[in-house]
Amino acid sequence: MYISLFFVSAVNALSFRTSNYRLSWTNCGPISDPAQLKSLTINPDPIRIPGNITISGSVDIASQIPTDVHASVYLQRKVGPFFVKVPCVENFGSCSYDNVCDLWATYCPKYASKYGLPCECPIPANTYSVSNADVLIDKHVPQELLGEYRATVDITSSEGHLACVDIDLTIKR
Repeated sequence: MYISLFFVSAVNALSFRTSNYRLSWTNCGPISDPAQLKSLTINPDPIRIPGNITISGSVDIASQIPTDVHASVYLQRKVGPFFVKVPCVENFGSCSYDNVCDLWATYCPKYASKYGLPCECPIPANTYSVSNADVLIDKHVPQELLGEYRATVDITSSEGHLACVDIDLTIKR
């Protein structure tokens, strides 16, 4: 019995330490998806908030992205040894978005147009790249939101499946 208690205590003690996930990603949709992420880096890695983050990446869009784009985000946070679904609260967490083109048109001019990215749907077929985009995150993030995350972003339209990306990352102070 004491051996069992010791084992359970040891597992609990070890599992609550952060393992510092490095950023990793993979396309999770079929190779026939018209949008394929080709590269993604975020520095520093792990991400430190508040602070400056530098993002680089590229995406191949093989055919025009239509105007009726929908996204489903499934976000999990590591709690102890387990990953737990983060509920959708104020458009953060495991949320569905029916108006991705409207959201993109709102945020793109401020953040992405300076990198030559189109800000309106439909988005033409092309390879789009961003190199060393600096983003300042100066907001206070509660301690409870720091940690290891997994996300799946699934993107569709009335014309079919467009893209899917799995991302793992760590956010620290």
